[in-house]
Amino acid sequence: MAIAVWRSVRAGGGAAAAIVCLWACASGAGAAGFDDAILAATPAVIPEEFAERAELEAAAAAPLAAGDACMEELRACCCPSWRHYAIFDVLFLQRTNQAGDQPLVLDGADAPVISVQSLQPSIGSGFRLFYGELFTDSLGWEIGYLGIYGMFGAATAAGPGDLAAPPPLGLAVNNFNDADTARATYASSLNMFEANLFCYDCCEECGPTGCRLTSCRRSCHCIDWLGGFVWAGLNERASLTMACCDPPEPATYTVNTATNYFGAQIGQRGRREWQRWAVEGWWKTALCGTNAFQSGAPISGTISGPERGAVSNSTTGVGFIGNLNATLIYRLTSRWGLRAGYNAIWLTNAALAPTQFDFDTAEGAGTGINANGVVFLHGVNLGLERRW
Repeated sequence: MAIAVWRSVRAGGGAAAAIVCLWACASGAGAAGFDDAILAATPAVIPEEFAERAELEAAAAAPLAAGDACMEELRACCCPSWRHYAIFDVLFLQRTNQAGDQPLVLDGADAPVISVQSLQPSIGSGFRLFYGELFTDSLGWEIGYLGIYGMFGAATAAGPGDLAAPPPLGLAVNNFNDADTARATYASSLNMFEANLFCYDCCEECGPTGCRLTSCRRSCHCIDWLGGFVWAGLNERASLTMACCDPPEPATYTVNTATNYFGAQIGQRGRREWQRWAVEGWWKTALCGTNAFQSGAPISGTISGPERGAVSNSTTGVGFIGNLNATLIYRLTSRWGLRAGYNAIWLTNAALAPTQFDFDTAEGAGTGINANGVVFLHGVNLGLERRW
């Protein structure tokens, strides 16, 4: 427990301040109660604490206000000085897929003009919410949600009636061969939820202060070891549309996928504070069971007619989730802070929608499932935190 110490203790003032601080922390008094206790003790120690009469009279005439910077230092006498915390971050993450480079559209020379790698999604935006509580002197719990939306990629191609989907499907569906235009799209979203218990260990450090009543400012540094449960859901949709003739006669091949992760998570989080600044970071890793599902919509040509009905399949497996964060915090007040940081997230064994395209025409075509994709997200977070 950190103790706010008066600049000089030779006259007994240090003992009075220490008793007030210890009482406030031990009794769980709120900020208002703590302020009242400090103000009640101040008149008794100020005459012995300040040598100059002018400063004495000014201090007596204008006691410390609750919003005074010095009062803020005296208030933060416990380590940590908060029992609850809430975090809200806005996220902007760039995505990269590790997947095969299957051709999706060929030109007249059978060279790929659109492939799976042509559909790398753009920057997605979202948010992160966390709430936590310290319920003993060494244990706490937290729950959190992260959502990333708007991850979208697209590629187009045009040719003099010589574009085609890979055979044999490209030959069987009239609109998938001798096409004038082709467009492939890819949309994706990610949702994650976690619930953790953690064991925390905090220590204090004495740094310089501008407060005339204290010899140092106590900074609190904490390490948390956490374990809990995590769920993640990756939902995707990929579509290939090709058209020929005038007026255009389009045909479309659409695939939807969903990969769900359920598993145990462990990790570590650290936080260091220096007056108005703090840094925080964590690593988390989870080994999860996965359930992947894919479904393909019916495929039909305007002349050739129906080629394939709706198909679907699912599989189970084991996947990995990794999560890294480093954040800088500027403390606006003793309770509110601005946050800015960087993040990296990995997910393995995902069923990525563009890798499910199957251009075969044999019986059972389109019912396979590829759940070997890897997703890597990285980017910045900007937000607010409150600790009380």
